[in-house]
Order: sequence, then C-alpha cells, then structure tokens
Amino acid sequence: MGHDCERTFSALCGVHFQMVQFTGEKNEMMKSGKFAAVFAAFALGLGSAVHAAPPPQQQTVAAATGSVAPELDVAAWAQGGEVRLSELKGKKYAVLFFWTISKQGTENFADVAKLAKEYEKKDVVFIGIGIDSADAVKNFIRLKELPFSVAADDKLASVNLYMRERDRVPMAAVIGRDGLLYWRGQPQVLKPVLDEVLSGKFDLKGRIERENFSQSVMDAMKIKDYPTVLKLLDAELGIYPDNMELVSLKVRLLASLMNKPEAATAFLDEVIARQPKNLKFYQMAVAVLKEADRFNELGAWFDRIIANFGDQPVTLVKLAQEEMNQPVGELRLENAFKLCRAAYQAPKFKDNREKGFIFGEYARSLYYCGRPEKALEVSKEAMVLLKDTPEFEKAKSYVIFYNTVLSLGRQIK
Repeated sequence: MGHDCERTFSALCGVHFQMVQFTGEKNEMMKSGKFAAVFAAFALGLGSAVHAAPPPQQQTVAAATGSVAPELDVAAWAQGGEVRLSELKGKKYAVLFFWTISKQGTENFADVAKLAKEYEKKDVVFIGIGIDSADAVKNFIRLKELPFSVAADDKLASVNLYMRERDRVPMAAVIGRDGLLYWRGQPQVLKPVLDEVLSGKFDLKGRIERENFSQSVMDAMKIKDYPTVLKLLDAELGIYPDNMELVSLKVRLLASLMNKPEAATAFLDEVIARQPKNLKFYQMAVAVLKEADRFNELGAWFDRIIANFGDQPVTLVKLAQEEMNQPVGELRLENAFKLCRAAYQAPKFKDNREKGFIFGEYARSLYYCGRPEKALEVSKEAMVLLKDTPEFEKAKSYVIFYNTVLSLGRQIK
C-alpha cells in the first residue's frame, strides 16, 4: 500500500474544510494518502497554494511505477563512491533522495540520514541526489553527516528519469530488490513505505492502479472536464464508498468546481445514512452550506448533529465556539445557542472540570443572546464546578463581568 500524503487536505481543498482531519479511521487507504496526486489536481482547480517546490523543467518522460528503475545519470559524485543500480539488483533495495539547496529541499536531511543508518542493516542503500553543481553540493554537505553516497545532477538527467510533473522536491524513490521502481513521494512518509516493502506487504499492483486513477483525474482537471472527474470518482467510490479522501474530493468537486452545493449535501446524506456517527461528514455539509451562503439551512444540520452527538457535550461546544467566532454577517447565534444548550443538557459529563467548561460556554451563549441575568446564574454554577482547577480565576472573572453588565443595564434609562 502506498504512502504519498504530500500536503494536508486543508491546504489543498480550501480553508472551509480545514476541520476535516484524517484521524482514527480504520480505512488504511485514507491514512496512507493514496489520492494525494488527485488532491494536487484539485488544488490547481481551486487556486490553492502548493507548498513543496515543483520539479525542474521536464525534458523526458519519467519512468513509470512498476517499470525497471533507470540507471542514474549524474554529473559527479560529491561524496562516497559511485553507486550503480544494476549492481544492486537481486542483492539490495535502493532509496533515492532528491533535494535542492534550499530550506524546503533539505529540511528532511536529518530524518533521511537517520533512516539510512537504521535500514543499512536491512540491505537498503540510500543515495542522495543534489539538484545543483558538484561544487555547490560538496560545499553544502561538507559539514553534514550523511551516511550515504551523494551525487550532483545539475544537468537534470536523473531528475528527468524519476520525477514526474506532479512530483515535488524533496522527493524519495524506492527501488525493490528486483530492480523495479516501487514508489515516489515525500520523505516524511518514507519509513512506513520501506517497512511494507521489506515485509513483503507492499501492494505494487494497487499502487500502479491508484497512480493511473490519479493521472486520469489530473488530466481531466487540467482541461476542467469536471463531468469526467465525477465519473472517475464515482467509480472509485463504488469500490471504497466511505473513504474519507474520496468523499471529500467529490464534495469539493460538486460544491466548489461544479457549483452544485445541493448535490454535495445530497451526496453527504447518502454517506451519513451509512455512517450516522461520523461527525466529519456533518462538518463537510456545514462547510458546503457556509461556502454557498446558504446559512438558513445550517439549523437543520446542527439539529441532526445534536440528535446524533448529544452525548458528546465537548464536541457540541466546540462547534458552538466556531459559530460564535464567525464574522457578524455570518454569525448565527441561534445555532451557537442550541449547540451550547444541548451540551448543557447532556446526560453526563466526564468530570466537574468538563462540566464547568460546558456551563461556562453555555453562559457565554446566553449573554450573546441578550440574557445576561441567566448568563450570570449559569456562570456561578460553572465557577463552583471549576473550584481548585486552573480555570477557576477565568470563571470568576466571567461572573464579575456578567454582574457588572447587569448592574450597568439597570442604571441606563
């Protein structure tokens, strides 16, 4: 199974979806970032920034995953002896580490050096390839302890053999003992890939299928053929119907690129029918409606969240906090209030500290809704609950504040 998660979903698909985190999901494909290349295509369609450095200008077609890894063609070896991939075949695995002389290009040096030492005993040979002149590469690595050979590729010969248009520097490539090119991606996720390769669990066929799918999506995205992208996503969803990455991509495609928010929320309804306890899908729907300025529809979705997550008061309050922090034009106090009230009425709390936190936020929502006297009453309860905790002084300050507001209100005629 490949690991290719080069960027966070929030960076690629817009700030409105930054709440959607890939955590705790039993679907291993989601965590491995199999659709990272598709995210890159969506980033182009949405005008999002790409943080990693793009590859140098391509002059040749890069080797395909699953093909025989081409021999390295470099200008000079700046450190260590020459390494020929053909001599490693049948004996050792190889890891190529492409980098540039820049903060982005070298920020993974320490981790890569550590991995090289760790996997040296497991028949893995690391090879560094600096995309610069031999002198520049030598000077740059002079004070670095790199336990592997380093080459300079200022002519971009090896770069063009291995780096595809969608790849970014720094990049690692894994070559199997059989001499085949298994994987290319960001060094941050190199270790789990190596572990799968060495254990015989790496799914090369599946990797090739995923990359072919990603390339098809990217090709369609380039010409803004969104109906074709939708068909491709639907085909994958037929196999992996609840994969978080695929669901997110389809929602983003429908809502932002095809301007069909109704279709996006209808699709999420189908997903939620299968997974009613997955909060992330509800959050996606809320994000879609906000982006489409359909604020009048948010209440119904928050009602559904309360119905399904009423036993999770902290979750409800965190959603309420997000609502209370919206700009005035997008502020919907009724939603924040109903979420806080539901949290306040939760059947149980973990401890008094959690209960005090919930009560304090409910008091804040009451104050925002024009009920300072009720806010004062509830905040006093919160202060008692938070006695002997770090939050006590803050709770006390709210009691003083609400009391002051009430006092001033009585004085104003």
